[in-house]
Amino acid sequence: MTVLLAADKLGKTYPGAGWRKAARPVLAGIDLALAEGECVALTGRSGSGKSTLARLLLGLEAADAGIVRFRGTPLVTLDRSGRRAFRAAVQMVLQDPLSAVNPRHTVGRILAEPLRHLTDLSGPEREVRIAEILRMVGLDPADAGRLPGQLSGGQVQRVGLARALATRPSLVVLDEAVSNLDAPRQVDILDRLSDLRRRHGTAFLLVTHDMRLARRFADRVVVLSEGRIVDAAPCRPGGGRPALALSHPAARALLDAVLPATPQEAG
Repeated sequence: MTVLLAADKLGKTYPGAGWRKAARPVLAGIDLALAEGECVALTGRSGSGKSTLARLLLGLEAADAGIVRFRGTPLVTLDRSGRRAFRAAVQMVLQDPLSAVNPRHTVGRILAEPLRHLTDLSGPEREVRIAEILRMVGLDPADAGRLPGQLSGGQVQRVGLARALATRPSLVVLDEAVSNLDAPRQVDILDRLSDLRRRHGTAFLLVTHDMRLARRFADRVVVLSEGRIVDAAPCRPGGGRPALALSHPAARALLDAVLPATPQEAG
């Protein structure tokens, strides 16, 4: 499989704050590759470095060590047109939907922004695309005229997802993007994304502490602990347990925290 996005020996340290505060290493020696059309779940407890790694992979923060490559090209070497292409090809959905949208803009305007800046679609083509992606995430095209405050939290999260999908990206990073939703809505969104992946070959990086979601959605699970990758395993299709046992204590703690949905899963 062709590597889409790769990190090589990635590291990040945040400077200390206040008097005599020591610098805080967050990531060290991270090697990670995502193939085209692959779904990887990046798991770990809070503070393990998951979100920081996601930001480094997206070029939203600069690494202190190592390098990130997109289709073999280091992000730091991209020129203006290359950065524009990268922004269109790699999108992110955040955990808090309301903080990621302008409450004064309609849904249609929110979705039109990435299309206007990152694609060459005309105005009428953008309208068609907006209606298409609203249906794709389970919203009505008529919702394009509504404000975020007129929508439920789950609907706003779908708007954030629709915005990420608007440019038909090669990779979508989901940073705890469904953690605020109830279980049925989580499953519905992940199933829609799985269908999108089958139809268009979109790759996903699912950043989550929830091993249940990771097993349902991902091809493989990568476990972070204290800024390092400590374990990894492929997943069986259909949400089964990892085919290779996760043995690191941090990984086992995540697995043990999952309550079985059925007696069959418990057995």
